[in-house]
Amino acid sequence: MPAPTPLFPVDPEAAPVLFLTLVLVVPTVLAIVVAMLFQAVRAALRRAWLRALGMVSCGATAVVLGLAALALMGAVSAAEQGGSGSSPLIPCRIPGQPVERVVDYRINLLPLGFSCVLADGSSYGTDEVPWYLTPLAGGLALLAAGALYAGRNSPRTAEG
Repeated sequence: MPAPTPLFPVDPEAAPVLFLTLVLVVPTVLAIVVAMLFQAVRAALRRAWLRALGMVSCGATAVVLGLAALALMGAVSAAEQGGSGSSPLIPCRIPGQPVERVVDYRINLLPLGFSCVLADGSSYGTDEVPWYLTPLAGGLALLAAGALYAGRNSPRTAEG
């Protein structure tokens, strides 16, 4: 019976080159391709996480500002209601403040709040809108802007 012919005949002089190619070059190229894919996926996931953080922060900012607006609307509604017992303005009835001289109210935008205006033009703030809502909304808005900016401008590869 004749000897079977090899499937891929190899020239004996080319055997060392083929061996080096199969043992060194192919695994090296494969490792480089896998590393590049891993870095690209990692960079894409980092961008996705930053965008998700930005979107959640935007939503949280809207919720906090909505709560502040709701508290402010409640104070304005209480101040605008007429009838018996409406003078001085209901939100302005704070112990230790000159409530008998209150003539009007004012809405402050920064920080978001409700102030009672006295007859001499001065004013004092009330507790109708919690003090921490404005800085919380500002901090969340800055976090959202930073995360969205970083997610948009992060490098497409992990090189930089």
